[in-house]
Amino acid sequence: MLEFEILARGRCRPQDLHISYQPDQFLRFPSELQEWMERFWQEKLRRAQQQNSLLFDSPLYRLISVQQDSEQTLHLTLGQTSYREYVVTRSQEFAAGRARAELGNPLSVCSVVETADGHILLDKRQGVDLYVGRYHVIGGFFERDIDIDATTQQPDPFAAMRREIREETGIGADDISEQLCLGLVYDVVTPHPELCFLTRLHISLEEVRQRKPEDSEIKTLHTCPGDAASLAQFILQHHGNISATGEPNLLLYGQMCYGDDWLNAITSSISNLPSRK
Repeated sequence: MLEFEILARGRCRPQDLHISYQPDQFLRFPSELQEWMERFWQEKLRRAQQQNSLLFDSPLYRLISVQQDSEQTLHLTLGQTSYREYVVTRSQEFAAGRARAELGNPLSVCSVVETADGHILLDKRQGVDLYVGRYHVIGGFFERDIDIDATTQQPDPFAAMRREIREETGIGADDISEQLCLGLVYDVVTPHPELCFLTRLHISLEEVRQRKPEDSEIKTLHTCPGDAASLAQFILQHHGNISATGEPNLLLYGQMCYGDDWLNAITSSISNLPSRK
């Protein structure tokens, strides 16, 4: 069973990813539902505090639609949402019987980060809201008040990805040799879309380990060799213990590096495996 859908795939550079931000596009709820949503959120905050896990509200971009003209061109229409709205609308109490368009659908970003000597950086999630204990690539949410191009003042998911990498690993923009957007996926378990990236570094794994993260979200930095056989073995061995967006990011990276036959073989194998250990 797959926990994700691949909505678009390609090799987009910043100039190939076109975003139309429409701030008047957001979910509207009747007052009675708003009151229930506030009670639900306050209860989630209380439980998070008891469990010593991170949970806080922040303004996010909401995916409205996606169109792809070619492998290199992706068009996104975005509205606005928040992490609070996401937490509430992804809950079974809210989401049951509702279509995706009725959910918060905040847009996230994640990236395979490849060192100059061929290692992929991984996190095993701890002290967070989702997928605790699972492997994940570097990633986070696309924040409305932060991730903006300084020149155009437009939403910039590439900047969001660089920020997440810097915060979680200490790797700076000067350490990056190339960034590509590999596609858009949808997490069907905790419903939200996520842009998947490849970030190539011109520094080695040893140099990465000398960088100082800005936050403490990653307790231990894990790695996987980036060659075809090792990557396939990692995905097959840990399927069900990789986040629902980290896994397709690894698959899209493998497809780009090793071709469609590699992707089809791995996808066919994991489709018949249980989604969780």
